[in-house]
Amino acid sequence: MRLIFILLSFFSLQANASSTDELVKLLDSKLSTSTSFEEAITSGKERAWVCKFCHGEDGNSTRDNIPNLASQNPKYLLRQFELFATKQRYDKTMTELATSLTAEDRVNIIIYYSTQLVKNRTTSNQILNNSGKEKYNLQCSSCHGNDGYGKELLPRLAGQSNQYLINTLNNYKTNPSKRPDSPMQSIVTTLASQDIEELAEYISTMK
Repeated sequence: MRLIFILLSFFSLQANASSTDELVKLLDSKLSTSTSFEEAITSGKERAWVCKFCHGEDGNSTRDNIPNLASQNPKYLLRQFELFATKQRYDKTMTELATSLTAEDRVNIIIYYSTQLVKNRTTSNQILNNSGKEKYNLQCSSCHGNDGYGKELLPRLAGQSNQYLINTLNNYKTNPSKRPDSPMQSIVTTLASQDIEELAEYISTMK
């Protein structure tokens, strides 16, 4: 019985990898020409009506505890969509949405949101902001970049809301089983509550 379970798990992982590879190819093909790119943006905007109530019509979140999708890295968004679709990440709304949309819908929505601009935020505490900048440069910039834009599968952080950043970092710290494969698990263990507040204050104002 254990052998059967291991085999089923293996084939499931293989199928998920294959599915993700196909989506990456679809994404790359839509980004390859100006015509397919513009068509994807138009279709993505139309289909994104199902996302706008939480993530905003232009990808700037309507709630402080929900992430911006505007200007997010396309391959990162694709990866997260697939994690929700396969329940490796679980959120009732996102999992239902990810499994109900077609592959083309998901890719078009990803391209649309990735082309939208993040609305700038200003700091409410310059001292906290300055401390956060120092900590960011020491602990975050090597992966997420000096500008906070990330790359490929590493997310853009710049411009996310203060509260979302605090919630996310605390979740990494207190619920490691939720995202066991994330390199963030080892990073957050070094952060105190004050560190998290300072980082969130600075990152939220990055442009």
